Amino acid sequence: MLRKQTLEGAQPVRGSSDPAGSPSVADTPAEASRTAHLSARNVRIEYRAPSESASDVTLAVDNANLELQRSDFVCVVGPSGCGKTTFLNAVAGFLPIHGGSLELDGRDIPGPGPDRAMVFQQASLLPWRKVIDNVTYGLELGRTTKKKQARERARDLLDLVGLSGFADRYPAQLSGGMQQRVNLARALAVDPALLLLDEPFASIDAQTRETMQAELLRVCAARDVTALFVTHDITEAAFLADRVCVFSPRPGHIVREVVVPFERPRDQRLRRSPEFLALVDEIAETLYGGSDPTAGEVIH
Repeated sequence: MLRKQTLEGAQPVRGSSDPAGSPSVADTPAEASRTAHLSARNVRIEYRAPSESASDVTLAVDNANLELQRSDFVCVVGPSGCGKTTFLNAVAGFLPIHGGSLELDGRDIPGPGPDRAMVFQQASLLPWRKVIDNVTYGLELGRTTKKKQARERARDLLDLVGLSGFADRYPAQLSGGMQQRVNLARALAVDPALLLLDEPFASIDAQTRETMQAELLRVCAARDVTALFVTHDITEAAFLADRVCVFSPRPGHIVREVVVPFERPRDQRLRRSPEFLALVDEIAETLYGGSDPTAGEVIH
């Protein structure tokens, strides 16, 4: 069993290897004094029908709390329909919140902005534009970067994601995995403070998916990216994340944060280690084992 420690407001649970009374990282003054890069406090998100009557309101997310520091890589897992993508869309600014607060660097998130970039499940590249022109598309919309500089940045990013020889190809000439690499490069081109990813590898075959996961970690480390990643795949979350946040069924909120103990960079052989498999089992137990949705535990 992995070592457990509760979030604020819950009683601590210590395993046999946990010295009684030893402070967690979150208990240290340095941690407490840091301002979160992304802060979600008691977030509530509703879907309202045009009539706006009480019976036409669907509560998608309720009392969701999450903090990210810069350079964090956090994954969110949960059952279908639990509100995890809804929460991600609110962070992106695509949806309003109906309660609580949602802040980036201490400022409310009023809507979409260049400080956040979303990588969707489908690459959705513009088929009539070459790869390099797809990567520069966001910069063109922003109109703050000269064309020559935008193309230089795009070429650097294509090199970073392993597509340096494909700048002049069209999307139809690329595999699904390669298209998602272009999608990632396009998101990074605007130099976002926060990268949001909504199951970006779900439609890719299993072998390519594992390769892309390792590539994503490499790219995020190279660019010092802060990332919030939504997935249904527990193994994917355990391989990618510094922390895995488990959402409850709708209305969604985070019932546990599982701290991933493995250092980066991570080798594919990690997936076969007993420690990794135990971590996957622990997350699965939280997700499927009928744990108390009010427990609020952090698993280390």
